[in-house]
Amino acid sequence: MKKIIIFLFCIFSIQNAFAQRNYIIPEPTNISFLNSEDIGFRLSKKTSIEFRGVEKSKVYINDFLKFMENETGFILNEKTNKKSNIIFKTQDGINNLGNEGYKLSIIPKESILLEANTENGLFYGIETLKQIIHYTKRKRNDKTFNEFDIKVKVKEYKNTSSKQNINAANITTAGYKNVNETGYYHGKEEVQRKTLDVYEFAPMIIEDEPRFNYRGMMLDVSRHFMPVEFIKKYIDIIAMHKMNKFHWHLTDDQGWRIEIKKYPKLTSVGSKRSETVVGHILKSPISLGIYKDVQEYDKTPHEGYYTQEEIKDIVSYANDRFVTVIPEIDLPGHTSALIAAYPELGSSTKNIGVKTIWGVQDDIIKPTENTFNFLKDIFTEVANLFPSKYIHIGGDEANKKQWIESEEVQKIIKNLKLENEAQLQSYFISRIEKILKSLDKKIIGWDEIIQGGLNPNATLMSWRGIKGGITAAKAGNNAIMTPESHCYFDYYQKKSKDEPLAIGGFTPLSKVYAFEPISKELDLNEASKIIGAQGNLWTEYIKTAKQVEYMIIPRMTALSEVVWSKRKSRNFDEFKLRLNFYRHFLDLKNINYSLHEFDK
Repeated sequence: MKKIIIFLFCIFSIQNAFAQRNYIIPEPTNISFLNSEDIGFRLSKKTSIEFRGVEKSKVYINDFLKFMENETGFILNEKTNKKSNIIFKTQDGINNLGNEGYKLSIIPKESILLEANTENGLFYGIETLKQIIHYTKRKRNDKTFNEFDIKVKVKEYKNTSSKQNINAANITTAGYKNVNETGYYHGKEEVQRKTLDVYEFAPMIIEDEPRFNYRGMMLDVSRHFMPVEFIKKYIDIIAMHKMNKFHWHLTDDQGWRIEIKKYPKLTSVGSKRSETVVGHILKSPISLGIYKDVQEYDKTPHEGYYTQEEIKDIVSYANDRFVTVIPEIDLPGHTSALIAAYPELGSSTKNIGVKTIWGVQDDIIKPTENTFNFLKDIFTEVANLFPSKYIHIGGDEANKKQWIESEEVQKIIKNLKLENEAQLQSYFISRIEKILKSLDKKIIGWDEIIQGGLNPNATLMSWRGIKGGITAAKAGNNAIMTPESHCYFDYYQKKSKDEPLAIGGFTPLSKVYAFEPISKELDLNEASKIIGAQGNLWTEYIKTAKQVEYMIIPRMTALSEVVWSKRKSRNFDEFKLRLNFYRHFLDLKNINYSLHEFDK
């Protein structure tokens, strides 16, 4: 067979060309589409996969292999095919991309190379590669799929660093969707030959890392208990969005949801309420905050809690997907369920019971040594269940009425030489911080923990706007931005009578996408104290897993880009274009997302 020896030289240049723009969510830090006459990579049933520094047995690796088979029909070979190979590589010191960054190289005549310093980064790179695979499939199979075609400045690339012996006829067939199984074309010779199903990847290089270390979602399971299998699905949804923190709100006035073996009544009593209020508890307009004269109840008991074995299973599941589970034990307010189980810890003997109505309750535990010993026992068990360095201790909406009325509590204030109940709350938070420090844990609290003085070791979660986070950052404390204006996904997302009942408010997708966690009030040093942002879902009016999904997606998808991608002027219409493409991955997870912002 006639051979032609071709000598080529490596060339990069910038020029205007008809190419493609980014379609990936969240948007990568840096993506370069290479303008080359060569295909970046040909994926076929002959393609192999190679693992360097990572084991094939990992959950996320098996998930990728299943995705590949379902998406393309291909089962990747472990015997290396030098002409069509995918390499997953972890190694310290690669590309200075930190613990969660990755580099993905799709270069003509080379293996696809996905490399990262850690498995965390490799995991996120795989999530990107999945989107590239699906894009390539759509581009091949749907000739009308041109939403991401655009004239842009791209890097021209020619792989010319070595000489190769190439079948001359094969050069003329470059770009064919189906080629001879050997990869060569034999002219007009009439022979029986099979065609190979091929997906042709555009050449590109992606270097990507997250903007923030803390990229979280909270789920309240106290108001409405959610089953274990859905908690795992919630974690899957977090992970697929390259988010890494699951804030699990486990205790509140309406139910205690975590097993504490030393205090079994927390679940035998505290996890059960006799009924639940129906509809809004406030008169219209609810913004006035006036309670209805008469409340309606469903007369249906509600209960549920997670055993310690179930929690261990959930934590392990999350770890396999690089999600840290942060439990919340809400104190000193929001403790009606705790006091119902152990009334001696309450500041009053009035109206004791697991609450059946929403809103801020009067119940608050008293800050005695007996209480702190009780809480140390609880946190000791909690700390053993959750590897997270953080434990959230609430601190929000602590009504001081019972402290004011309690002679015992007033004596405590006097003995401690405190000026008021706000300082008593600060003292309470400091005592909890010391307990957790003894357990090698750090505290996160809602922004009310500023009251009476902010503990220097606390991380503040700013929910009543961003002011609390700014105050914390200026004081040198870490802060997580989660203002209700942009990050409360229990608020309505569309002004329509067809929307399911929600707690109130209005947080459309565009508002979430426009959120900027770092205020212009902060200098560079102060800004470094803003470690991330979080979306929250309170479940007073959310009874089912399907409704949870409806309320968080796609708003969570928008937030994922806010916390991952670099700061810039965001184009909402461009994001929606990518969101419509990303819909495929939401469907793969069978997510009951809101349809408002998708193309019909």
